Amino acid sequence: MYYAQADKTRVIPFEEVIKDIAEMSSLTTGDVRNAIDRLAYYLKRELAEGNTVQLGQIGTFRMNTASKFVETPEEVNASILKESKVQFGLSFHLKEAKDSLRVAVFNPYTQKKLGNAGTDPNAGGGTTDPNAGGGSNPGTNEEDNIGI
Repeated sequence: MYYAQADKTRVIPFEEVIKDIAEMSSLTTGDVRNAIDRLAYYLKRELAEGNTVQLGQIGTFRMNTASKFVETPEEVNASILKESKVQFGLSFHLKEAKDSLRVAVFNPYTQKKLGNAGTDPNAGGGTTDPNAGGGSNPGTNEEDNIGI
């Protein structure tokens, strides 16, 4: 059994994000850090008020909550609320990134047999034999963008 999974290459640390943004702009790393800090504070404040926040080419943030159903209006109080969640809607600009997402073919059964419990999408399908082959690139661990 196989399925496609996003080809996760790495987690980019916050400090690298700050440095990269500073290099792409006229801002210092301190300016970028301060702007992101203030943005986080602003989002927290506005979302707590129930407001929706649009961030241009990034997307839209809003809070969403649900509650249990009750029989009478008098029973409506904070105890019937379920967990509130922040919802994020991608902007059209970021939705375009989905078209270029790299994916890998993944087989959790063979990963589990090897002791990885299916957590390593780069493990090569469960064999270390370079001649085992399969797919369109026999004997390699290459992953194709299958256009998902």
